[in-house]
Amino acid sequence: MKTIILAAGRGSRLGERTKDRPKCMCTLQGRTLLDRCLESLAKAGVALADIGIVTGYRSEMFTVPGVIYFHSPDWEKTNMFWSLTMAQEWLEKEPCIVCYSDVVFSPDAFRMLVESSAPLAITYYTGYWDLWSRRMEYPLEDLETFRLNAEGCLREIGKKPRSREEIQGQFMGLLRFTPESWGWVKETIRRPMAKTVEKLDMTTLLQELLQGGYPVQAIATGNLWLECDSEQDILVYERDFSKELG
Repeated sequence: MKTIILAAGRGSRLGERTKDRPKCMCTLQGRTLLDRCLESLAKAGVALADIGIVTGYRSEMFTVPGVIYFHSPDWEKTNMFWSLTMAQEWLEKEPCIVCYSDVVFSPDAFRMLVESSAPLAITYYTGYWDLWSRRMEYPLEDLETFRLNAEGCLREIGKKPRSREEIQGQFMGLLRFTPESWGWVKETIRRPMAKTVEKLDMTTLLQELLQGGYPVQAIATGNLWLECDSEQDILVYERDFSKELG
C-alpha cells in the first residue's frame, strides 16, 4: 500500500536541533525521526518504492534511495493538509496511508490501518494521559478532545477539553484514505471552513469531515507512540523510554 510521509516542516519549537535541518531529521537517542519512521514502515512490510515523502524545508537533505519525492514549495506559509495535496495524484488513484514524520509508532499501528475496510480510518493512542503527564505539568492545557460514538467512529476531535472525560485517546498522525474518502475531502474543502485550505491542519480537517456527515473509523492502540514537538519532549523521551527506543 502506498504511504505518504509528511516531512515539509522545520519544527521551530525544537530550537537548535532543527536550525539547519528539517524536523524529521532531529535525532532521538542517536537516530533521526525519519529513520525511525522508515524502520517501522519496513517492519510493516512497506517497500521503499511505495513510499512518498513530501519535503519542504531543506529538501536537498533528503537522500533516501528508492522513494518518491513530492515537494511543497510554500511549506513556510502553509500547513499539513496543503503538504498532503502535493501527493494528490496518489490519493486519487488508490488507498494510501498518511504518516507524520515527527512521531514514533509501532508497525502494528500501521498494519491495523492497512487491514481496515473503512474508506477513512485513523489510529488513536490510549496511553495519552501518562505520556502527556511526563511531557508537561498540566496535560489538559495541551490535549485536545477526542470522542467516539457507540459504533467506534470518531465523533469529535481537536477542541479544548473541559475535563479528561472528553478525551478517549489522541490522534497519532496516522490516517488511511481511499479514493472515495479523498473525494469526501475535496467536497469538504469546497465549503466554508474554520481555516483556509492553505492553513488547514489534519485535526481541523477531520472535524470538518465529521460536520459534513462523513464517517471516520477510529482504531485504538496502546503500543508505544511518541509525539516529538519540542526540545523538552526529546529530553523526556530519552530519559523515560530509552529501553523502548533501543
